[in-house]
Amino acid sequence: MSARIILVRHGRSGHVHTGWIDAAGFQRWRDAYDAAGLAPGELPPPALRRLATQAGAVVASDLPRARASAELLVPGAEIATSALLREVEQPAPPFGDARAPLAVWALAIGLRKAYGALRGEAPPAAVQRRAGEAAEWLVELAAQRGSVLAVTHAWLREVLAQALADRGWRRVHASARYAHWSAWTLTDKHPSGS
Repeated sequence: MSARIILVRHGRSGHVHTGWIDAAGFQRWRDAYDAAGLAPGELPPPALRRLATQAGAVVASDLPRARASAELLVPGAEIATSALLREVEQPAPPFGDARAPLAVWALAIGLRKAYGALRGEAPPAAVQRRAGEAAEWLVELAAQRGSVLAVTHAWLREVLAQALADRGWRRVHASARYAHWSAWTLTDKHPSGS
């Protein structure tokens, strides 16, 4: 059986924001979001919990929402955390002093990212280096333990999956692209019969 790496996006954050914000407010929101744990009552899907309990190792980003998500997946288990698995920080769009709802800021960031992808722009070199280091760490863990489940974040997961693909890993399953608790499974070789 080939080694597996399962990349999971954390559960919903406990930080809630309402109202309009400017660029400085967006940065304060991001800081509060990163400091928050999970939303009250947040629970992972049972199928994902089963997958986590079968993993040889469970690791997580060191941000509270990712650590708390991993703890819900494997209560009482040892979970290694690392800043390598933190989210990619997206700079606020150049709106100047304009104020807008958080959803508008998020949409602008997503559109900027999509436009860059259409133009073939690669993630910043520092992000690619970090994703490469994270990929090497996960590959080593998977070689030792057979499988590893890593709780991380939406956009870092994308860059990390590419870093793993560059090392010969192939995605064999992906649940909802950016949804909370979504899981992407990669293997070090093509499954037999495909």
